[in-house]
Amino acid sequence: MAPLDGREMMLAVSREIPGAFERLVSVYESRIKAAVARSISDRSSVDDLSQEVLLRLYRARARYEPTARFETFLYRIIFNLCVNHTQYQRRRRTLPLEQAGGYGESDFSTLPEDENAPSPIEDVAREERGRIVRAAMEQLPENQRRALQLSRFEGLGYEEISEVMTLSVQAVKSLLWRARENLRHSLGSRLGNYADA
Repeated sequence: MAPLDGREMMLAVSREIPGAFERLVSVYESRIKAAVARSISDRSSVDDLSQEVLLRLYRARARYEPTARFETFLYRIIFNLCVNHTQYQRRRRTLPLEQAGGYGESDFSTLPEDENAPSPIEDVAREERGRIVRAAMEQLPENQRRALQLSRFEGLGYEEISEVMTLSVQAVKSLLWRARENLRHSLGSRLGNYADA
């Protein structure tokens, strides 16, 4: 079976073929949620923003033209929505970070032990590294952070990032270089070689 092509699915949506949008949602919904979750700090808004991305995608069906990869078109919608959300949240400043997306003890159930699972010490170390990296990324200027997320976590190339962020390819390369340098400087003493990754 051939891999699903987002452009073909979106063209089917634009032609209003029955079930086309539902198929597109089933293929891309988890990817959209992951991209949104990486782009905002307010975890309680991930589901709402993901639904808004899907709504905007559907509304854009009539003007969609498959000139680039579908993912570039999709991440442009995600990028714009998350930038707007972040700017709105900064103006509001109503929800402390500690309250965003916390878990209670009742949210976890007892699971059987996995012999291949990392030890509790390894888990704690990995979580601590992740926390340090997330905190360092949050300190990056917004354009650097978003470019790095699109490159590192979404797997977009320079040209695709330039389309998503409406910047030149040279500007994207410069943003990514500065983001990596800033992370290397920020993380170098705390995480050693991780900053070189």
